[in-house]
Amino acid sequence: MADPGFALQVAIFDRLTAEVSCPIYDSVPMDAPMPYVSLDSEISSNDDPLDSRRDVRLFYLSVWSEFRGQEEVKRLMGEIDAALHLRPMDIQTGRVVLVRVERKQSDRDADGITYQGSVTLRVITEH
Repeated sequence: MADPGFALQVAIFDRLTAEVSCPIYDSVPMDAPMPYVSLDSEISSNDDPLDSRRDVRLFYLSVWSEFRGQEEVKRLMGEIDAALHLRPMDIQTGRVVLVRVERKQSDRDADGITYQGSVTLRVITEH
């Protein structure tokens, strides 16, 4: 069976688009107004010593906001958590065993105005 990486990305994008109150992007347009969430990157590693096709994937999301302070970033990270953490997810290729929000972090950007939130998902897939 084909690797489920792209099918997982599509399912995450669709879920976030339906349940998070700002735009979700895989490729952010240059003139996109904030706030928005971007799908940033994924790391996949085989998790099974018996060489089955079970992978652990770390999927990274960023939340961008120009709201004064961290309130908006933290609210949006909470919406991401509610949309994904421990919720079942169907994908077109393979199977999602588990989706867990592993980490959330918020920081002020170097420009002193923009805030960024980072969300790390830990996803186990089989194919």
